[in-house]
Amino acid sequence: MSKLDIVRSEIANYDYIRFAITDINGTCRGVVVPSRNAAKYLEGGVDMYEEVLMLSLETELATIPHKNCYHYGNMTLVPDLDTLRPIPWGGDGKFRVAELLCESHWRIDNSPQEACPRYVLRQQIQRLDELGLDLYSGFEIEYFLFHADTMKPIFFGRDFMNHRIQNQTGPLLFKFEGELFKAGVDVDKIHSEYAPGMFEAVMKPQYGIGGGDATFNLKQGLMELADLNGLKATFMSKLDLEQTGCGAHFNFSLLSKDTRENAFYDQRASDKLSTTAKQWIAGILKHSRALTALTSPTINCYRRLHQPWAPGSIFWGIENREASLRVKNHGPSGTYLENRMPSGRSNPYIVMAAIIAAGLDGVKNKLECPPSTNLKEGEPLPFTLDEALKDLQADTDLVKALGEEFVSWFVTCKELDLKRFAEVADDKERMELEKKIYF
Repeated sequence: MSKLDIVRSEIANYDYIRFAITDINGTCRGVVVPSRNAAKYLEGGVDMYEEVLMLSLETELATIPHKNCYHYGNMTLVPDLDTLRPIPWGGDGKFRVAELLCESHWRIDNSPQEACPRYVLRQQIQRLDELGLDLYSGFEIEYFLFHADTMKPIFFGRDFMNHRIQNQTGPLLFKFEGELFKAGVDVDKIHSEYAPGMFEAVMKPQYGIGGGDATFNLKQGLMELADLNGLKATFMSKLDLEQTGCGAHFNFSLLSKDTRENAFYDQRASDKLSTTAKQWIAGILKHSRALTALTSPTINCYRRLHQPWAPGSIFWGIENREASLRVKNHGPSGTYLENRMPSGRSNPYIVMAAIIAAGLDGVKNKLECPPSTNLKEGEPLPFTLDEALKDLQADTDLVKALGEEFVSWFVTCKELDLKRFAEVADDKERMELEKKIYF
């Protein structure tokens, strides 16, 4: 049987199928189709408003000039048939719901919308494939849980990795983890974090685009499960100036597709890091200021940077939590890079695509890696979203690698954010407004 025939058979086991896509802000959008009608959309896709990718966090429209725009017409959500998975919480125990992850195509000629975050990542994965490399990666996703009726955190205090707190909250955490695992999301570790109501879910590493899919599904699943259990989940980077910010550290290594050996590891090197690893590090450092716009994509994200436990300057170090790029070098299976720049509100597809593009620039151009350091002596990261967007647009190599269409759409989308807050001068007032929008 073909893949299409297999999926046609499988969707008959469900009552409803969600066709889902991420917009540039990381919001999950799409349509729900009764399974009896879903088969016809598996191959050709399902229609949706053509500028959905550009919707702001408040669903404000940002009209884009593009030759394929069709009078505010439709685009097509084209499903990836390999992503069909159950959503066990989706039908309140009464209906069987499944989901397919999609990418967007122009309706007028069926060409990809090149700003689609999942498409952008898939293009970078293809570039790795052409070099005989496979990405192996996972995120550490930090998030907050609040009681929906009182908006108070579900625990108080800075109880970092405290089993008493983890036992108190266990009935919810374990329920959520179990439901997510049924939905194909494999969380490797869970622990309480260093702020009231804050947790971290460490994702089990996945190959290729699977790391992005799993993280997108985790974040959406946590929000939906929280909604159904009298809670609110948020990945907002900074909820309180006095508390720890919410990050999304990205851990990754490269494997040879032929030998499955770790391309970042070299037993002969004094620090056990290969030439590929050093060139990759150099690429990330070169593009870090531009990357900041993509890894910290909201105004609020910049409240997290330049603070304790978060990056403030551009440097790398082995096992250094103050570095923007932390390197682990614990043998063939334990050598990988941890990019600590991404904030909680970042889109995992965009983060992954941007970091691959930066690293590949280092590898392809054999960039020289500066020495590691244990001091905060590097060039500072941008301090505002506006500053970071300018750095992104000025980084012609990164723009070319990610695609001018994607970068222009991303910048236009973020300019809505800047405009929204431009007239709010009071810091406390701005933060309260941020909570209403980013929460």
